[in-house]
Amino acid sequence: MSGIFLSYRRDDSAGWAGRLYEHLVAEWGPDQVFMDIDAIAPGEDFREVIVSTMRTCDVVLVVIGPNWIGARDETGDRRLDDEGDNHRAEVVAALTADVRVVPVLVGGAAMPKVAELPEPLKDLAYRNAAVLEDRRFASDVRALRDALIQFAEDLASRRSADDEAVRAPEIGRPRQVETPLQPDRHRVPQVPARTSEPSLTGPNAFGALPTVLAVSGTLLVFVWGVLMPRDWHSEQSGIRIASAVVLVAGSVAGLWSRHWTWVLAAGAAGLVGLTLWLLQLLGTGHTVDDLLSPATDGIPNMITFAGALLVLVGGWMGTRAHTIHHG
Repeated sequence: MSGIFLSYRRDDSAGWAGRLYEHLVAEWGPDQVFMDIDAIAPGEDFREVIVSTMRTCDVVLVVIGPNWIGARDETGDRRLDDEGDNHRAEVVAALTADVRVVPVLVGGAAMPKVAELPEPLKDLAYRNAAVLEDRRFASDVRALRDALIQFAEDLASRRSADDEAVRAPEIGRPRQVETPLQPDRHRVPQVPARTSEPSLTGPNAFGALPTVLAVSGTLLVFVWGVLMPRDWHSEQSGIRIASAVVLVAGSVAGLWSRHWTWVLAAGAAGLVGLTLWLLQLLGTGHTVDDLLSPATDGIPNMITFAGALLVLVGGWMGTRAHTIHHG
């Protein structure tokens, strides 16, 4: 496939577009995924630049957020009705080019109706949309990725059948254009390509600290609450082990899927369960010194508790950062 272009409106869906860009780059590489039109030289017709860029791609993903339809300029006019609006020009060029146009609904946005769109954009309403929801972002992106892979395979087969000798060397490589693609200064910069599994740092929203706290706490609870052989307080151990397992499972699921609320809930559940375990032990005749003193069983108990607290704090920080970034 020659390339994938993400067309989005900065004040409507920049965060979603950046997040999606990361996942697409992980599959196809930074040379085949584009977020921004070239910097347009003085005197150059931006419409021609956009059309030229669209010709380098086989797929255009139009990211549609909740404010996409009603976005207004400084004079109060709807931006979709402005022929000089860059995003509108990108979508119009995509609809008139020989490319696959896929609306991508994010942030709970609904598919635009025909009556809501200006004449050059009406065809967009008939394109089948992909939906990305925050609570299942990873699985939604996988479904979109699989659909794009299938389209790329079908496209390669058609090109090969048309002219195998000419087309075959070009399959899977971006076609060359006269002007190299560079981020537009008036749009958000491209997110750097990832070199590993999905990172919870996200596009300008998630700091490294919440991830470090959550991962460290999960490992502590897993080692001291589940794996580590122990000869301290075997009473009510089922509560301790169950609490640790719930925390570890929830935290790992949240870290993997980027759902910080899962990490927060896992930390809270683990901390509540471990507290309940210690209260049960106090009810069997043990003292606070038995449970918390370094001279007895305090070290493993405090380490396990500290791990649960780290997961809780990391989940809270990640959830707060995500909320600030998305809304």
